[in-house]
Amino acid sequence: MKLSRGVWLMLLASLSFGLMNVSVKFVHDMPVSQVVFFRALVQIVLSLGVLFQLKQSPWGKNPKLLAMRGLFGSMGLFCYFYTLQVMPLGNAIVIHYLSPILTTLVAVALGDEKNHPLSYLFFGLCMIGVVVVNGVSNEVTTAGILAGLGGALFSAFAYNTIRRLKNLENPNVVVFYFPLITLPLSLMAYLLFDEAWRMPVGMEWFWLLMTGVTTQFGQFFMTRAYQSDKASNVSAISYAGIIWGAGFGVFLFDEQYQWLQYAGMALVLLGMFLNVRINLRREAAR
Repeated sequence: MKLSRGVWLMLLASLSFGLMNVSVKFVHDMPVSQVVFFRALVQIVLSLGVLFQLKQSPWGKNPKLLAMRGLFGSMGLFCYFYTLQVMPLGNAIVIHYLSPILTTLVAVALGDEKNHPLSYLFFGLCMIGVVVVNGVSNEVTTAGILAGLGGALFSAFAYNTIRRLKNLENPNVVVFYFPLITLPLSLMAYLLFDEAWRMPVGMEWFWLLMTGVTTQFGQFFMTRAYQSDKASNVSAISYAGIIWGAGFGVFLFDEQYQWLQYAGMALVLLGMFLNVRINLRREAAR
């Protein structure tokens, strides 16, 4: 089975986001809005540097769509970072990875794509796996689950907006608009929730920097992936992040998972693999 360019790009994106998750976990004592603020700040600097080097205008030609991408992505980010801080890494990542399913369903609902009927069966396997992973854990909270579901839905809208921007905008401009919208929203969240500002200390500076750097790479690879292949193929590959999440959780944060949770993760990965395989065969038969 020959993998497309979009699939390879999404594999790189999932690894980058896996490293981002680790960075966020290492600053779990800091307010979510503050972590989001520092991440956006690093991303803006990196994005402007790339755009300046390419002599590319950062504002783009479709500001409304670009702003929507930034807004949806920002809302998903707040929700996801909250789940990373209050839930085990593996659980937070698994529930967030409902977003590829929702991404495909939104694309179908908008009339942008058509799916193989068996894909819905494979999506069902993924969803059962998500329920199993989180249903047997004592460390999962209702607030964490709701935040995770909200983050997955907002991410689905963001990814479909990226698809709409295909061939309309430079990928670096699309990436730039994410932190551009996130930065003021993080300051608004800080003022709204009256959280005490705490300056980073020691290695926290490094992990906050890594949060922005790894996100920048992840966003670039992800944007190129969604602009290179079908959403149903690309979004499913992001489930590889579950492997990174479980591995990092066990080896870096001493998290323990029950065998049933590993079985749930396997179901999610199986559903991902089957969905990609059937769509690739369908395209090859055309």
